[in-house]
Amino acid sequence: MANDRTTWSVVLIALSIICMGISTLLFVGYKTIKHGAPIVSRVLNGLNSILWPVARGLSRTRIVGPVISACIRSTFFIWFMVLLMSDHGIRWVLRLFVNRHASGHNFSVINAMNTSFDLFDETIPATKDLQDSKLFQRRKSEAGAGRLFQRPRYSLPLAYTLCVASKLVYEDVAVIRYELERAGFDVVKSFRPIAYQNICAFIVEKDNDILLVFRGTNPLNIQNYITNVNTGLCDVRGRSGSNMGKVHKGFWKAMGDPPVRQVHHPQHIESHGNNNNNNNGGSNPTEASSSDSRVQIVLNNTSLYRTIASAVHAVVQVLQFLTLNLFHYVSDPVDTSWTGPDVDVRTNTMFAQAEKHILDLMTKHNHRKEVDDDDTTKHHLPARRLFITGHSLGGALGTIFLAKMVQSKSPCLEHFGGLYTFGQPKIGDADFARSFDTHMSNKIFHHAYNNDVVTRIPLWAPYDTPPGTLVYISSDYDITLYPPDPLTGRPVPIRRISFLHLSGVLNRYVIRRMVHENTIRILFRFVFPFFLNDHFPSDYCSALRHGTTRWVVMGTAGLQGGEEEEEEGGGYGTSKYPNQSTTRRASTSSSATTAATAAFANGSASSNIYSHRSSVASGDFHQQQQQQQQQPDIVTLQNHDDVEPTGNEKRQSF
Repeated sequence: MANDRTTWSVVLIALSIICMGISTLLFVGYKTIKHGAPIVSRVLNGLNSILWPVARGLSRTRIVGPVISACIRSTFFIWFMVLLMSDHGIRWVLRLFVNRHASGHNFSVINAMNTSFDLFDETIPATKDLQDSKLFQRRKSEAGAGRLFQRPRYSLPLAYTLCVASKLVYEDVAVIRYELERAGFDVVKSFRPIAYQNICAFIVEKDNDILLVFRGTNPLNIQNYITNVNTGLCDVRGRSGSNMGKVHKGFWKAMGDPPVRQVHHPQHIESHGNNNNNNNGGSNPTEASSSDSRVQIVLNNTSLYRTIASAVHAVVQVLQFLTLNLFHYVSDPVDTSWTGPDVDVRTNTMFAQAEKHILDLMTKHNHRKEVDDDDTTKHHLPARRLFITGHSLGGALGTIFLAKMVQSKSPCLEHFGGLYTFGQPKIGDADFARSFDTHMSNKIFHHAYNNDVVTRIPLWAPYDTPPGTLVYISSDYDITLYPPDPLTGRPVPIRRISFLHLSGVLNRYVIRRMVHENTIRILFRFVFPFFLNDHFPSDYCSALRHGTTRWVVMGTAGLQGGEEEEEEGGGYGTSKYPNQSTTRRASTSSSATTAATAAFANGSASSNIYSHRSSVASGDFHQQQQQQQQQPDIVTLQNHDDVEPTGNEKRQSF
């Protein structure tokens, strides 16, 4: 027995030393990259100044320049196609560890670690304080939060459904159709997969609610990475010339321009770059673009001359068609595997296609409503709602889609129900985040799970926190909402990555969950660093399904989402105090900002556990004490069950 204990002690000590070494290495590497970025930038600028005259001289040559350019483009195209084709090989290999989907297709790399696509879970508790306005107003009055604190229109069951949809969009269209039909969505009449160049999305409807789901980065699509790293900022202005801030150039360009609208017909869409109108009196832009991409060859055999002439002309047309299009696809390759080779993914922008299909669904709904109004039964149809969602790159595209809706004054804004993003990167500056009004920002929620690195990049200014409410999820699946600053409207930023805490496979909550995970997920946990493992959509889905929304923290300058530490080393989270309410004081890092910080406990109906969360900003202890004396007490309020959500609010869970 003594020898066994000695052996285990040696093993544990060795593991502790290894873990500390890995944490130190990651911390040093992170700091090196962060502080070494200016040096690398100066070196690259120096190389640019040296090589630019050479490249400029080669580009002016008639033979050498074009040959070098063709070689580079051909190499890029070959690697692009090789990686896309290898996706099928990787899926076949993963089939050895996980079975095929019920539709007969293999799972993607993203979802092979968790093949569950349950879009609804009735056991998820509703966040009653947020879903019922009367109950929320009573909580706000009891806490003395004042009129600055507006109710975030957040729904945990809805967030879970949209998160699973954001995970499902990584699969093939056949798998998506199967899972949506199994969940009761109207796939036959409403489902439509959409692709524009190298970004994908799908639209589907259920019970008068329309979902627009964008796909994140395809790990084997180089063009997606080019979109991600195109981090230059472009100025965005509304139709009236109002400033909407600066936005990530790659994301903004990937979405494409909104359609040109006619003044007297708000829902009359004109395809950008074409004169093809929508169903209101014109042809379908998709059909028009498809016809423009085809070449008609006419052969005439009325005489020997006409036979030879038409044949020669046909050969010239074929060679011209082949040369121009082959060069076009090699120079700017696109992935057509998602929607199929017969769909044009270059002509009509993602925004134009998605908006048109959404408006078509709205038009059908209005027609059905008029029919019901004429009927003697007078059935009441609730208004349509549009929910936008996506994971990673998909979340960024969802935010860009909403921004273009605002910019173009889209008719879809009247039906906007909410934007839920998961693991999305920063996409613009502070002015862009504040360009959405309060009524809209109350429906925008960007989720960040623990140490997810994507939610914290780009690191440099002027990139700022995405718009709306930050929904921070700790490693123990506690969910906290951080609405924007009530004075400035600035969203609450997320804390930095914690490299000196036990994370990843050393986190006690992760260790408990690994028992129920498959081989691929466990392998990924050891292969990839913890800040990349926290980015997978399966963790977001699991956290929203098994977690609890306990807190809404309203603060001013200096507040960071998830900055409180756990009682034990397991990353950042909250400490639990059962069957009690606590009173504490809060402070801000700016003495000029004197607005109170409000915190609401939102325990589930079946739970008597309440979180104790401190929103005290870092700084000198004595200075904090002086600031605390100027702030009112904040009371942790018990969640009562005497008020049920209204019928309209229950629709949040579809």
